[in-house]
Amino acid sequence: MQTRRSCWMPLATLIFALAGLLVPKPAAAGDFLVENAREIRMTRARVHAAQFLSKATFGPTQETIESLATRINQVGYKQATSEWVDEQFALPMTSHEQVARDMVYQDGREMDVQNIGSWRYRHQAWWHIALTSEDQLRQRVAWALSQIFVIGESGNAFNNDDRRLKAAGQQGGNPPEDYTITDWVGMSNYYDMLASGIDGSYRELLEDVTFHPCMGTWLSSVRNRKASLSQGRFPDENYAREIMQLFSVGLYQLHEDGRLVLDDDGNLIPTYDNAQIKELARLFTGFRYAHNTNTNSINTGRNYGDPMQIYVPEHDTNFNYSDDPNAPNSKTIFGVVLPPLANPINAQSVRDEIDAGLDAIADHPNVAPFICRLLIQRLVKSNPSRGYMKRVTRVFNDNGEGVRGDMQAVVKAILTDPELFRGQRVVRRRNPTRVSVVPRKHEYSRLREPLLRMTALIRASRPSSNYNSGYMMLRDRGNYGTLRNIFGQAPFQSPSVFNFYLPEFQPPGDLIDYQPSRRNPSDALYAPEFQILHAVTANLSLNQFRRYCNEQRVNNSVMKGNCEIRFNFEPEIELARDLDNLDEILRRLDLWLCNGTLNELTKTAIKDAVIAETTGRDGMYRERFETMLHLVVVSPDCAIEQ
Repeated sequence: MQTRRSCWMPLATLIFALAGLLVPKPAAAGDFLVENAREIRMTRARVHAAQFLSKATFGPTQETIESLATRINQVGYKQATSEWVDEQFALPMTSHEQVARDMVYQDGREMDVQNIGSWRYRHQAWWHIALTSEDQLRQRVAWALSQIFVIGESGNAFNNDDRRLKAAGQQGGNPPEDYTITDWVGMSNYYDMLASGIDGSYRELLEDVTFHPCMGTWLSSVRNRKASLSQGRFPDENYAREIMQLFSVGLYQLHEDGRLVLDDDGNLIPTYDNAQIKELARLFTGFRYAHNTNTNSINTGRNYGDPMQIYVPEHDTNFNYSDDPNAPNSKTIFGVVLPPLANPINAQSVRDEIDAGLDAIADHPNVAPFICRLLIQRLVKSNPSRGYMKRVTRVFNDNGEGVRGDMQAVVKAILTDPELFRGQRVVRRRNPTRVSVVPRKHEYSRLREPLLRMTALIRASRPSSNYNSGYMMLRDRGNYGTLRNIFGQAPFQSPSVFNFYLPEFQPPGDLIDYQPSRRNPSDALYAPEFQILHAVTANLSLNQFRRYCNEQRVNNSVMKGNCEIRFNFEPEIELARDLDNLDEILRRLDLWLCNGTLNELTKTAIKDAVIAETTGRDGMYRERFETMLHLVVVSPDCAIEQ
């Protein structure tokens, strides 16, 4: 049977794919047949709930859709989604570091066990939390933030399995608190910092990122020394450049609504120049790993668990570039003159100077539109309208209580804005009575991250784990190589500080049927996720999804044995015994995996392929469902999110 199935599955996929190419130019609709007005209201609410949850979680489930849809029917989607956001942020944070520790201890091991690849617990903790945690919104936003304030695990000892003493040279007999966390846990600690930063302001988060030792290592601000003209040494400019380009203001000045600011000659206006990079590099000098007792050197041993400290003798004093004793005793960031350092220099004045520098960055008018656009791209859509940008940017600038950069307020503004739901029209039709979901396409859509398609599939499957601790453990490999090679992305594995894809990426070729509307802040459409969709990832990911759907499980060799994440689509498999139930199966899969956008041509192609291959064959109902599931998961309607 496996041989026969491996032959006809690609044929069904091909039939479906060709049908998808024949979709007419106007957006095709998907229909939900209903019998009465109550069903119309509930179906519309379910579609809205699925659409919202696909952006605010790692994937909707039957239970979460029903719960939110019921509340939408009671109070409307604006109030229902607003309440949902508040409830989510009130939940306690699930800690990646703690879950990783618990996994280690459940396996009867210690954090610093050698030569077993302990760092993979970090990945397994991420997957367990994404698939099962109650605080889905916080974790989903943390995933978005991890693609803005980017670090990656390659190099830099981030995967080391040793545990270092804070005090160099100290040996046995010290209490446990003298130890840092094991090196490989550092990135989990960083991720938790992003997740907890959602409770504060952007300015506070920027400071936490700046002082985190993993960021200090990733962008070489740790052990960054002041200039020495006699030795030809100048401060490292890496973090100074990226904190501006990627973490705060971007390259060019922006209007509140996301449009680029132009000078009188129609040219773009840079937000900073090389002189500003050099000035800021001088600010980020003297950083070192936190240390209990070593106070006489900037070269302390690694500590990925505590914020970096300032080694005052290596902080730039503002005099070292000149022999003139009357040289300015201050630095200037975005036109803001920072407070002068004490003479002689001391720790408090250094911290005051760095704080003032971070204030100057966070207060720059470009921060709001730049950061808000990145968050909208990661949570909702690739091309937010001018109105969407302006509404969210204004909340960033003032949450209504005079607070700038309130992260929870910004996320709430993004997820409760009417534009989140404008990617599809949900309309009532007659003859027969039905609810039609009509995607708007282009400016309203985006390619879904492949990792999110995977989490959505597993979460929708009512999963369970056979691992002895009950954890949903999933390592960094699939059946066809590493997950990053298969999907083009994986947790903690960004290839550079520029993330897996650029926010302004455009696939090659023209959209011949598209003209930018006035609501678009630019004259172009961007599609970041397409940067990691190419011949290799398209083929590997299709095969990976096919295997998951065929086997109804994700089977992984994890840290201590195997973990089988089992799917439970038994109710749908039972329905597949009767061909008359194919529409009901597709209705469920459409809602869970496509937010209701599975169009009728796609559905017909799937049904025709399944019926042609299974009619007259006894006992094919399980294969019938698996085929339907696979074809839905790899469909354009599932890949393109409205």
